Amino acid sequence: MVARPPSRASGSELIRRLDDEWRILSRSRWFRDRLRDWAAEEPRLEFGDGDELVAAAQRRDAASWAERDQVLSALLERAVEDGTARRVALQVVLPGLKSLISGIRGWDVEERAARVVATALDVISWCATEPAGTPPSFRIYANTRRRVLRAAVRARSEPVVYVENYRKLDIGCEQTDTQSEEQRLEQLVEWVRKRAHVRDDAARLVVMTRAGGFSVDELAMADDENPQTLRQRRLRTERRMRQSLSLAL
Repeated sequence: MVARPPSRASGSELIRRLDDEWRILSRSRWFRDRLRDWAAEEPRLEFGDGDELVAAAQRRDAASWAERDQVLSALLERAVEDGTARRVALQVVLPGLKSLISGIRGWDVEERAARVVATALDVISWCATEPAGTPPSFRIYANTRRRVLRAAVRARSEPVVYVENYRKLDIGCEQTDTQSEEQRLEQLVEWVRKRAHVRDDAARLVVMTRAGGFSVDELAMADDENPQTLRQRRLRTERRMRQSLSLAL
């Protein structure tokens, strides 16, 4: 029986190389020295080694995405002129990129990995020069996803679609439209947060799955959470919104 080619990110040689490279870099003396230099200027980057930094940047017990993304924000502030900071930022968002690679069909896994990683590095550089109110981890993931899907749509000769939400693709918007869409979604997040009296991440879950074109399963995969947990969180938030609106009438 002929073995099927790998389809998930874990089967990509590029992803394996990135993970191997990080294992060597994160605990190296050179990188620990670099971290000390960073920490002298930026307390948010005060860590003993790269693994500690990435663990803090990916923590799931933070009160909000903004709190968790303090480390990533500090990296992005250095990323324009510091290639090492860009590489570390890539490692921070790599779990979400892996879910994106695994969710695309049509290209082989190496082509998918190459496109997603290259696009993510471009987005990281763009986010570093274009600050916004959106949490950077979500902003990097959402813009990488959007750009990769546009590339797939343009490649008409290649039968590539995303597993989730492919009917909702907006293939005609330019970067200015992307920015206005982000602003619109951020306004909705703020409205839900205030109306339902919930944390930012709960409000964002409702907005992104109800109005932003993302599925619960996709966000769960990107954030390494149980989809059912997210569905219950969304249900509680929407229930609080309905109660708040009823009281306001």
